[in-house]
Amino acid sequence: MPSSRRRTSLPPDRRRHQLLEAATWVFARKGYRRAGVSDIIARARVARGTFYLYFDSKEQVFLAIVEAFHARVAAALASLSETPTLPAGGARALLQVSFRQWLELVAANRDAATVILKEATSIDPRFEKGLADLRQAAIDHFSARLRHLQDLGLAHRSMVPRLVAHLQLGMFDELLNAFVLRDPAADLDALAGQLADFEWNGIRPDRQE
Repeated sequence: MPSSRRRTSLPPDRRRHQLLEAATWVFARKGYRRAGVSDIIARARVARGTFYLYFDSKEQVFLAIVEAFHARVAAALASLSETPTLPAGGARALLQVSFRQWLELVAANRDAATVILKEATSIDPRFEKGLADLRQAAIDHFSARLRHLQDLGLAHRSMVPRLVAHLQLGMFDELLNAFVLRDPAADLDALAGQLADFEWNGIRPDRQE
């Protein structure tokens, strides 16, 4: 007896994207170990055979999710200038704009970020290395940004850029876990403003006190 539910025929690239989205949704809610291929195909509303046309296993689709998220973050880092032009509001405004961009990137990929930040490093060494590489790239960027502000006389010269970069990343991680990943309605502008105020009060030179 034919199924009463028709499955839509999609081009291969769109079908693969659909499976990735379904898997990301499932992993974010059930966790990698509790989730199965059956959960993914149920979410995507496709046959099991369709899944295996694109992925050999649950591990392979998970790796594809990690790689796609890492590519988005790497592209965002590559697009950022190490010597950014200061906006009208000066250094403090630059910090807020930067934090807002990163918060928006994570919020737009909330399920994928939840999967990567909470699951990936405990599953496979490949995932741990990929995350470590991204974090290093972020630290390099934050360090370069502070050095640029110091060169302009807009940040205290006693601050060690690499140390401050590690502090920034840790602060950002905590805020993501406490607010952005847990609350789809999080006010990103307010969070970016709070982060900018906190950092600016710590790095601004004495003459601007």
